[in-house]
Amino acid sequence: MGIMNLIDLFREIKDEHLGRQALEKYEQKLAGLYAEMQVEIGSLKKERALYFLERQRPEVTDISIRRQWDAIPNGQRLIELEANVKAVARMYSSVRSRIYQSL
Repeated sequence: MGIMNLIDLFREIKDEHLGRQALEKYEQKLAGLYAEMQVEIGSLKKERALYFLERQRPEVTDISIRRQWDAIPNGQRLIELEANVKAVARMYSSVRSRIYQSL
């Protein structure tokens, strides 16, 4: 899910007039999205570990390698996913609270 779609989803969820069924639908959607993002993060972290191993030399610092990783597309994707997964987790928590308040 792209960042704009994620923002749109968050805007829909923020609607204070959503009923319990709609909130439960969003809860399921967020749970699935969270799981998918975690799987992708895991894959990218494995890739990052291999990236480090391939470039590790006594004269090259880990910080330098990390900056290089962060600059490539998969490094950028990991940065974005790690931030987005936190937002999804917070929104999921908010939706669950709203569901239980509606009981």
